[in-house]
Amino acid sequence: MMILIGAALAAGTGLLVWISRLSGMASRIFDGIAVVAAFLFFVTAADALAQTLLHDTVFMTEVHRVLANPFFLTSGAYLGPYVLARIAVLPVYLFSPK
Repeated sequence: MMILIGAALAAGTGLLVWISRLSGMASRIFDGIAVVAAFLFFVTAADALAQTLLHDTVFMTEVHRVLANPFFLTSGAYLGPYVLARIAVLPVYLFSPK
C-alpha cells in the first residue's frame, strides 16, 4: 500500500509540475486551490483541537474524528503533491540565468 501511495504522490507531483510549466495560468490556478486547501486543512484541525479542549475529552480518541473528515483528507491529499511540485521547481527559479 505504501508503494501505491508513494507512486500516486510522485505521479501527482509530476503532473502538477508538467502542467505548471506549460501554462502560467494553470500554475496560478494551482496556487489558488492550494490556498483554499490550506485554509480548509488548518481550520478543520483547529476546530477538532478546540472541540477536544472545550469538551475536555481525551485527545488520542478524538484525533480520529479529524482524520476521517473529508475536508481534511481532500485538502491534505492536494497539498502533498502541490508542496512537492513547488519544491521540485524551486531550483529552476533559483538557478536560472536572469
